Amino acid sequence: MYEQCLPNNSLDLAISSVATHYLSKQVCQIKNGISIDKSDAIELRLMKEQAKDDWRSFVISRGRELKPGGFLITMNISSDGNGDKSMTVEKGLLSLGRFVSDMATECVITQEEYVATNFNSDYLRTPAEFKEPFTSALPEVRELGMELVSVKLIKHYLHHPTFDIVNKDKTEKLEYSRRIVASVYPWMQHVLYEGLSVSRTEDEKQAIIDQYFDRLRTYAFDHSDHKPYLVFTEVVIKKNHI
Repeated sequence: MYEQCLPNNSLDLAISSVATHYLSKQVCQIKNGISIDKSDAIELRLMKEQAKDDWRSFVISRGRELKPGGFLITMNISSDGNGDKSMTVEKGLLSLGRFVSDMATECVITQEEYVATNFNSDYLRTPAEFKEPFTSALPEVRELGMELVSVKLIKHYLHHPTFDIVNKDKTEKLEYSRRIVASVYPWMQHVLYEGLSVSRTEDEKQAIIDQYFDRLRTYAFDHSDHKPYLVFTEVVIKKNHI
């Protein structure tokens, strides 16, 4: 998605949802965690530089594909610039990373596997970072006639009946924890899988992944008062007639 996918001037409307936080390539291994908010200064710089290049490429590629008068609408996982970020579980990805750290400490996985388990994304982009291709006056953006229409922060609380119950009983806590696992598994499973050694059998890998999500299920049960939410930045871009 960071390259041109369709012919020039062929789209009236392009929509991207919950995608651009992924980096096009892995530029480092995060040694002391699994996500960008646990990166050191060098790791953070490398990931931020890649995220900047990727977003520029995304905007320019879609700009080539859009017809004059066409629109690009994106919903991007982000932060608000003041420290608030998506929290699917209590303490968010810091908790999800701690389970991996605990498994390394307990020798369920090796230290090498822990270091190799990285969520290769920048989900901490701010509204200012989404504006950058326009505020930096990139010649390709100007030549394509791309105009930044709006940048809007959205804090979205996930919907499920158990998320709104304040004092949950055991059955409700179990359903809450099941739902949390169901919301995390689709995007976290591959992060865990890619970190595991190629010398492991598929059965061994699946057993480790199952254990991870058992830990998440227990944690969610114990923190079932947390109401999960996502922080988005909605970006709307128009291609003008030149």
